[in-house]
Amino acid sequence: MKSIVWVTSGYLLQVDLPILDQLNKVYKIKWIVVASEKSDQWQHAKEYAQHNNIDVEFFSLHHHRYLPTTYFEYAKLVDHLAKMNYDLYYFDIIAFPYLIFAIKKYLPSEKVIMAMHHGKIHNGMQLRHLYKYYLKYLCKQKFWFQYFSDTQAQYFTGNQSHRFMIPLALNDFGQASLHPSKEYVQFLSFGHIIETKNIGLLIKAACLLRERCNIPFKVKIVGHCRAWNTLYQPLIKYPEIFDLQIESVPDSDIPNLFCSSHYLILPYKSVTQSGPLRIAYGYNTPVITSDLEGFRESVVENVTGMMFKTEDTESLAQLMQKVIENHPKMYLQLKEKQKQFVDDNLKVSAVVTKYIKMFNSINA
Repeated sequence: MKSIVWVTSGYLLQVDLPILDQLNKVYKIKWIVVASEKSDQWQHAKEYAQHNNIDVEFFSLHHHRYLPTTYFEYAKLVDHLAKMNYDLYYFDIIAFPYLIFAIKKYLPSEKVIMAMHHGKIHNGMQLRHLYKYYLKYLCKQKFWFQYFSDTQAQYFTGNQSHRFMIPLALNDFGQASLHPSKEYVQFLSFGHIIETKNIGLLIKAACLLRERCNIPFKVKIVGHCRAWNTLYQPLIKYPEIFDLQIESVPDSDIPNLFCSSHYLILPYKSVTQSGPLRIAYGYNTPVITSDLEGFRESVVENVTGMMFKTEDTESLAQLMQKVIENHPKMYLQLKEKQKQFVDDNLKVSAVVTKYIKMFNSINA
């Protein structure tokens, strides 16, 4: 049985949870979770590991990840992992800026697999001007690399025989007890509200739609935002069409949020991959997205959802109007097609099979 050390960052926990329990039945896995001891991620990972009989250790940084002293913390961790002498070391964690050097120092390159969530730099990334050099440097290493989309994988500049593409598995946050209203169409915006998510455009489009159409609809906006009162609240002309929950919500709320909405709207300015999009697919909620490259790979037009012209308020307003004027026929057709697409392409079992194929092909 092949042995694998699997390192997961707390902020990427939802990427690995759908698959780890299945892979743990095939391989000897030592799971390392990098998260704050007081965080929800720590507790969630602990409960998951206990429930699925996964051997887990926790590691917490004591300094900000951009401080140079962080290198020594990572060096201690990776040295500890190297002494385990496992067959493979899988890192689902951003190794920028210091972890990469600890990995290079203590682990044989041919045993290392890096999960690559970015191939192309986008405007919402922190320290993006430095990160692009990190990516170039990383791709030159003799590691193995796993991307989550063909769109991002095409930017890989290293040894192409060391590149794999495996899509994100769908998350299961539990069963929902709510259903969409039959009295109005509800559009959901979900996730941390930052500038690149373009929530202001959604608000403007909804207000424009309210002025043009008398068919009932609501826009539910859920997510933490540091500047809501200054940047977004002033844009709301018609409070009655908005249902606002400007705060972070527990994972247990996610099923009802998605299953009580007819559509998820993602009006982003830039994107590499979207967690809310995958959640929507998991809960059979059709999506409306901007027509960015990162969405075009994941959204099948008129099958899993629909797209509008990026950063175009009029285009979004027109699409929302089309949706509510053709409700419920369009909605029900999309749900049926989306479900079939997900069953055919995104089942957890299919994704796990791809991981097994990757791990078995690497003879370190």
